[in-house]
Amino acid sequence: MKTNRRHFIKSISALGMMGVTYPLLSNCTSKNETAYLNEKITKIELFRYDINIPRYFSWGTWHNRQHLFIKISAGDFYGWTETPASKNNPDFKPTAWVKYLKQFKGLTLREAQKILVSEQVLGSKRSLKMLESLDMGLLDLSGRLQNKPAVDLLGLTAKNSVPGLYCILDKDEKKVREEAEKSIEQNLGHHLKFKMYGDELVDMKLLNTIKGVLGDEAVIISDVNKGYKKWQSLDELKSILVRFKDHGLNAIEDPAHLNTKQWIQLQEMVGALTLIPDAPLRPAWKGIKTLQKGMGGIYNLHPSTMGSLTHTTQLANKVKEMGAKVMIGDDSLVGPACSAWQQIAIGLGAAWVEAIEKKEDSKNYLECLQSIATKKEANGYYSSKPTPGFGIEIDINRLKKVSELYIDV
Repeated sequence: MKTNRRHFIKSISALGMMGVTYPLLSNCTSKNETAYLNEKITKIELFRYDINIPRYFSWGTWHNRQHLFIKISAGDFYGWTETPASKNNPDFKPTAWVKYLKQFKGLTLREAQKILVSEQVLGSKRSLKMLESLDMGLLDLSGRLQNKPAVDLLGLTAKNSVPGLYCILDKDEKKVREEAEKSIEQNLGHHLKFKMYGDELVDMKLLNTIKGVLGDEAVIISDVNKGYKKWQSLDELKSILVRFKDHGLNAIEDPAHLNTKQWIQLQEMVGALTLIPDAPLRPAWKGIKTLQKGMGGIYNLHPSTMGSLTHTTQLANKVKEMGAKVMIGDDSLVGPACSAWQQIAIGLGAAWVEAIEKKEDSKNYLECLQSIATKKEANGYYSSKPTPGFGIEIDINRLKKVSELYIDV
């Protein structure tokens, strides 16, 4: 940021800047305390960042992905956000994103947030990715304008580092073994998640392969994306899951399509194997209403599906009030959203954070970074330091060079 930042902060400090909170969380601030809300959005920039590394799921394959890094500016202040905008579409043009974001250019933060909040409701037809991405960018911008960390504006207070979760998305045993070995090389072998495919024989081979590399000390989680479909009773599904538990699986995410009652019953049936509900929590404002005690031991707050960071915080608080834990998932994020979600994970005291920068996928982005608020410690845990907004600084000229497309909205 430019040097006039200090002058701006000084000029509004007399208006009670230190008492300002993110307006989505509080309606109690005075007119003077919300002076920053009158700042106008002057520039919105899109950078299309492509990843051409396959990722395999039970329902199909991502051969390539097209992410958007978005910078939202109010004069010399700005906020960063990221969204996975398209998959398997190397000719992707972000026409819908340009149309959506263009309406916010020239609005004050107050006006922009009013539009955003009006669509973060039950029955909303707006894309969750659009809502969540704009929310993150505006929160980052609001934090920088107030000289306060974004997590403070969300009311998050935990400070301890959280373990990074290494994720494997492949069904080839050789590649899975190689990825498990990479997790150790990157000091992330303590927590690892791998995709299951709804085929017990295949899934058991993958689990045994990973267990053989990581040993007994690692926490091993699987994500089936509701892939187990052929069971006729909960007892049958329970038997499958218990076999995985007996072979060293610690937790399993979305094992099958389940209603709330079945989630609760199944968790009781599988004992020490922790169930991780993900799909039932989407979006966050719906998850708050559908969540019930006993559905699992850890709940996945999945980026790109929450739709609102404020509601995500409220959902996490409800989970913790029930005596359970939260985790921060991933949408194969590679850029600015990784650090933002890591900070949210830390602030929530999450069990682990899956949204971490990837050595291969994030390579070009990492070379553009000038500074960042989060840090991967030597033990593979992620810590953060207090920084205005989400504290991400990027070399714009370099980012333009590694981007497939640049648009000034």
